[in-house]
Amino acid sequence: MTKKSVKLGIFDIDGTLFRSSLLIEVTNGLFAAGIFPKEARNDLEKEYGAWLNRKGHYDEYLQKVVTLHGTWSAGVHVEAMRAITKAVMREHKDRVYRFTRGLITRLKEQNYFLLTVSGSPDYIVQEFARHFGFDRAFGTIYEVKRGRFTGAIEKMNTVTDKPRVVRAFLKEASMRADFKKSIAVGDTDSDSALLEMVGFPIAFNPNRRLADYARKKKWPIVVERKDVIYRVHGFDRLEEASAFPL
Repeated sequence: MTKKSVKLGIFDIDGTLFRSSLLIEVTNGLFAAGIFPKEARNDLEKEYGAWLNRKGHYDEYLQKVVTLHGTWSAGVHVEAMRAITKAVMREHKDRVYRFTRGLITRLKEQNYFLLTVSGSPDYIVQEFARHFGFDRAFGTIYEVKRGRFTGAIEKMNTVTDKPRVVRAFLKEASMRADFKKSIAVGDTDSDSALLEMVGFPIAFNPNRRLADYARKKKWPIVVERKDVIYRVHGFDRLEEASAFPL
């Protein structure tokens, strides 16, 4: 049987569509609900303060959140986590960037198959992706036993090898992607391999390492600040391509 050929629109979420981190917001919700202890929050705020004052790095702060979430989610009931996730979604679901929100809308109109691959927990990635109409979503899966989280991560595929997740999905779904006409959007160097897959990669609000790599590869760079969207680099090539929706 011939596999269906599709154009993909592949998005990272945190810092690319969502103007924060889903993991951070869920973790803050767990603190606010008293499910995670105050002493853990005090420890986290030191890392947050260092980053906020530009004396530390965001990656270090985020890794602290990942470690803390894994430690203190052990024993949390799935239903309690689901309630926090729904509360976070109600409050933050539309805290997104205009550029990527608009891009998603235009890609839907042009019948792109929309995928999101995120390192945030799968239970909130699925909620967020559903809200924005993604066709499939993949997040980090935290292990559950007897209705409670163990604190362990079941799969790291979405963090360490996003292209493998995409290819595995296509194989399972018996779909054939037209990668030359596909689009991917990411904001950090960890998204580089994902951007390499497609004909139209976009480095959106990139960190320094991704920005340097994007310039080397002559990829377009887009920066959104306040209510202004800057096309910084590499858009001539894309605007000449009829498959590109902008």
